[in-house]
Amino acid sequence: MNAAPLLDWTAIAAVLSASAIGVAIPGANFVAITNKALGASRREAVGMSCGVALVNCLWAIVGIVGAGALLARHPWLGVWLRLLGSAYLLWFGSRLLMRAAMLPPAPVSDAGGSQAAAFRQGVALNIVNPKSLMYYCAFLSNVAPASASGATITAMVFTVGACAVVWYSSLGWLLSFPQVSSRFRRSLPRVNRICGVLLIVLALFEILAR
Repeated sequence: MNAAPLLDWTAIAAVLSASAIGVAIPGANFVAITNKALGASRREAVGMSCGVALVNCLWAIVGIVGAGALLARHPWLGVWLRLLGSAYLLWFGSRLLMRAAMLPPAPVSDAGGSQAAAFRQGVALNIVNPKSLMYYCAFLSNVAPASASGATITAMVFTVGACAVVWYSSLGWLLSFPQVSSRFRRSLPRVNRICGVLLIVLALFEILAR
């Protein structure tokens, strides 16, 4: 009988895909880091991104290690998590649509803030963000095999954190350039409108699919 592989690359790839989709879906983290990049320094935007990524890793551990067995024993919990997550997406999508009707925000100068303070803001923001917790508990718990080795679980958690750092740091870095930020600020209402519609459609699809 062959021994189980040290690293389950299929499971890691599934977590990578789920994590990439999770961070790409606009939400509170996207809005906060975008505003930080538009109104503060590049280092602060990266610091906030790292804070968000740290909490994503925490929720990934909860989802991969603990929530899988709990959801398998009580399937109704998974249904409620998806419904609550869908309700949150509906609420946030509606907020983005209302925000799209407002004037773009004026640039704010707070470049004197520290990267450590921005990191703490990212942690605090994501700790109270239900989208992250619900997403990782509801989705990652389904892709993590019950017999996953410690190395595979570690690689999964690292993948979740790396996705968040790469995506949000790239976003903050890009928007820190004056030419890019000025164009983005002018198109922000249109971006909010598109993101709001996508979030509402995604939430409705999730509700109807269940």
